[in-house]
Amino acid sequence: MSLFDDPLFRFGTSGTLILFYSLTDHAARRSAADPLRARVKPPRWLGAVVFTSITAFYLCIKPFGGPLLAGWGNLAGIALAFAAMGLRWGTRFGLTRVRMPEVAARMAFYMALPLAVGVPLGWLALSVPAILATAYVCVREDRLLLAQWGQSYAARIGSSARWIPGVF
Repeated sequence: MSLFDDPLFRFGTSGTLILFYSLTDHAARRSAADPLRARVKPPRWLGAVVFTSITAFYLCIKPFGGPLLAGWGNLAGIALAFAAMGLRWGTRFGLTRVRMPEVAARMAFYMALPLAVGVPLGWLALSVPAILATAYVCVREDRLLLAQWGQSYAARIGSSARWIPGVF
């Protein structure tokens, strides 16, 4: 019997990982900022998407969650979540080849969380909506910052990838 058989343990694991990632993200934002990555106000609908996807994910934890590969899959998910936190902390000063490294770290966390709590259905409930919404918001942000900053941001777009060097 694995700890991940217990729904309360899975809920606790999820909440704890979300708290740790939020604290890491907050500390990284306060630590250093890229002046060309000025915050663009997110669209209003984003809050509803986040609330709906997290609610759907949490509704899946009890009935569909459990140990994956006798708990080893869950532990791998927890390790990936901490790796995403490490990536987020490590990218707080920005990267020259990646414009939005914090977004890449957040997407990695979105993929790790369902694995950590043993809810593969969580990839549909949480990861897919979060990644699609994030991709849209990032493309929109690039467009708005290009209009605001002009040539300096155009040069940045030309010399860097959005999330993964050489891919996107």
